[in-house]
Amino acid sequence: MKDIIHIIGHKNPDTDSIVASIAYAELKRKMGMNAIACRIGDLNPETDFVLRKFHVNEPVYIQNAKVKLYDVPFDDPLIIRKECTIKEAWERIAANRTSALYVVDKEQKLIGVVSMSDISNILLNDKGPGNKTLMRNTPSDNIVKVLQGKYVFKSERYHPNGEVHILGSRKDCYADISYKDSIVIMRDDLALQKRVIQDGAACLILVDVDIISQGIQRLAKEKHTTIIKTDLSMLCTVRRVFKAPCVGMIMKRKIICFNNHAYIDDVYNKMSKSRFRSYPVVNNQGVVLGSISRYHLLNYQKKKFILVDHNELSQSIDYLKEAEVLEVVDHHRIGDVETTTPIRFRNEIIGSTCSIIAKMYQEAHIAPEKTTAAILCCAIISDTMNFNSPTTTPADKEIAKGLAELAEVDLDALAKEMFGAVATIKGRTMSEILYNDFKEYNIDGKRIAIGQINIADEQEIVEVREAFLEYMETINAINKFDLLMMCFTSADGSGSNLLFIGPLAGVVDEAFKEDIMDDLYFVDGVISRKKQIIPALSKQLGEL
Repeated sequence: MKDIIHIIGHKNPDTDSIVASIAYAELKRKMGMNAIACRIGDLNPETDFVLRKFHVNEPVYIQNAKVKLYDVPFDDPLIIRKECTIKEAWERIAANRTSALYVVDKEQKLIGVVSMSDISNILLNDKGPGNKTLMRNTPSDNIVKVLQGKYVFKSERYHPNGEVHILGSRKDCYADISYKDSIVIMRDDLALQKRVIQDGAACLILVDVDIISQGIQRLAKEKHTTIIKTDLSMLCTVRRVFKAPCVGMIMKRKIICFNNHAYIDDVYNKMSKSRFRSYPVVNNQGVVLGSISRYHLLNYQKKKFILVDHNELSQSIDYLKEAEVLEVVDHHRIGDVETTTPIRFRNEIIGSTCSIIAKMYQEAHIAPEKTTAAILCCAIISDTMNFNSPTTTPADKEIAKGLAELAEVDLDALAKEMFGAVATIKGRTMSEILYNDFKEYNIDGKRIAIGQINIADEQEIVEVREAFLEYMETINAINKFDLLMMCFTSADGSGSNLLFIGPLAGVVDEAFKEDIMDDLYFVDGVISRKKQIIPALSKQLGEL
């Protein structure tokens, strides 16, 4: 996450918001910054059409501004396969000066943890009942491995009971001991070797033996006794044999681990309730990615954001206060986004945020890519209603003209194609209509929410009006807006049909009483939330 700058537009983004994030991220990258375009909502049909037409990838979806575990650099994992020996685990722990290893299967998926204390409990108590169980289930190959030995004979019917006998002198042969199914460690004593094998030992480990008689080998095959020869000393052999069990036999299976998509604050809270030094980090498939400790979480970097086409908390990404805002580029009223340090804040009276972005390219003496210039044209056309919106300025027209030349597109033809393709609500759900371009505002402490969509045929409103009002009532019962409004704006820029509900619905009647043209509440010439609807509502609310 280091030095990554996330450039985001507002919730329920329109074309201006999405394209601004794409184009500004490109400019920042051309200026040597690690910027990525992000979105905090789904693309509306118009924006989807624009990006598809010019083969531009949509911005990366980002859920909120909180830091996730994958944003924090953590340590490489110290892993070991469950088939490895205790000896290998001990040596790896000592070499890396760690306290534990993460045990994985052949697909690198986490299945357990083995710690220094787990191993110590085995090595310091080599005669305990637990050790007998371990040795009973230890493959003979593991014994050969830890003893750096070799097979003299390997029985396919290896059947240890877990008992380990150490025979250091001949007198041991007279002891009243059964060696059946046991592991026996001994030196070069032919009679004793014969006695042990005849008794049915599972494994005979020979130390300091140069030559093994053919008779002993034949007897071992007859009795199915595995014989292993090692060049290690008796002391070293005895110490190592109890390190032969598999790690998977002593590991702890109850593990506290964290998914790499977990939020940092959730991880820290869970860590505070346990006492481990480090914790494994896994992905959704359970594969171990790394190891994280408390110190990784103490000074983690906040996510960095540049806001485009908005500067109000209600319109921005969730948990923005937990992030670092570096910059704002907008053309709306000044909202309530607060920062802890001074930032670059660019706000202009202009019809489109993308007009500002295009100006910033010019100021940096950098030309946008041809496809970027094309989608900037689309965004300016969209936000100015093909330059018919009252928010349109001469600068918007001049900037769009220059971008059109660079992109080699015809603005009028582009506008006709774009509005013709998406200026309809047929086939869309109630949710898709309302949230096509949806913004929340806080005006004098009142919560106002306004959705907007372009439409070419007013008859489409008639067909859904009653059902849509019921849907708005349902939505408002959940969100409890003081005013919830929907604007069906004519694609030709002639005005908008308004639907509205909520305790402050009367404010809309007062604000537009002189402009209402028909029973469908068509308001002549009103197409801009920013410059017409919000100022009119603010004025009426101020007079309450």
